[in-house]
Amino acid sequence: MRLKQALLAGAMLLLALSAQAVLVEDLHRALVPVADHSQGELARGTREGLAQVFVKSSGSASVLDNPLLRESLANASSYMQRYRYLRPDDGSLELQVYFDPQLVNDLLLEARAPLWTANRPPLLVWLVIDDGSNRRLATADSDPEVFERLGQELERRGVPVVYPLFDLQDTLALDVHDLWRMDELSIFSASQRYGVANVLAGRLTVLPGERWMGDWTYLYNQDSSTASFYGEAAPVFTANAVDFVADRMADRYAVAAGASQGREVLVRVDAVADFQQYHEVLALLQAVELIDDAWPAYLEGDSVVFRLTAQAEPEQLHRIVSLNRRLERLEAPEPLRRGPINLDLVYRWNP
Repeated sequence: MRLKQALLAGAMLLLALSAQAVLVEDLHRALVPVADHSQGELARGTREGLAQVFVKSSGSASVLDNPLLRESLANASSYMQRYRYLRPDDGSLELQVYFDPQLVNDLLLEARAPLWTANRPPLLVWLVIDDGSNRRLATADSDPEVFERLGQELERRGVPVVYPLFDLQDTLALDVHDLWRMDELSIFSASQRYGVANVLAGRLTVLPGERWMGDWTYLYNQDSSTASFYGEAAPVFTANAVDFVADRMADRYAVAAGASQGREVLVRVDAVADFQQYHEVLALLQAVELIDDAWPAYLEGDSVVFRLTAQAEPEQLHRIVSLNRRLERLEAPEPLRRGPINLDLVYRWNP
């Protein structure tokens, strides 16, 4: 048992060290079914679309209980950039709405709501399905409808996804029986090659009448969370599973925006070798949504101290910055000879 725990801890550490971020595109885009092209349906679709974007941008469905955000839905069109209508293959009509990212983020900040930035860690998904006749590792080829629906729901919550290759290496590392048992050690070991820290494993059973039941396990470092859904129609079943994992990821990565409005944060970055690397570091910091401004405050050797104006506490900023593997946090750095001593965060630049 101790050996298994040690191996599991080692696997989890490797995943944590290899975590990386993906820039989620169209975070402020929504897709809403509508009945027709009427002004009434446009207004309703715009309201529902803005509600979708609030959930996707904050990472929390409960954000719609916020009074300021709830009131803003009545004036949803003022946050809209553009829209268009789409006709899926089934002949239905959908409204695709794009909202202004700055206006939406400013509103979330004003409402003191959580903010989950566009730099998000990818989620690796393993699935095993029992359809009554056989039990199999599910792939996009074997179960295209399941993967299409799952992809749509993950896009709805703004969660980037990675699927296993299911090649010989995966087959040797994790077989059907391991996944059906939800063997966490085997799942972590098989996931290491993908360089992700967030893993979702699901075992699904197809029931008569197009119903589903199954168990889901979300794994991150030494934490694991489980959920079970029974007797759900396939769309509801998939949506519930995605909400389960998205809520837990947002709890980890979203920050309480607005609570530290205009806070000054000093960040030191070591091993900045030249002017090009300096610009790369500065661009990375300026791209973080919760950083309003960043400028150099002190230079000594290959170390640069940046003064940030941020909408979050230092540890909250670190949750976002740490998703970029080019910045490695230094827990016990050597002090500068003449520079600032009371630094909030210190990193090493890995070009």
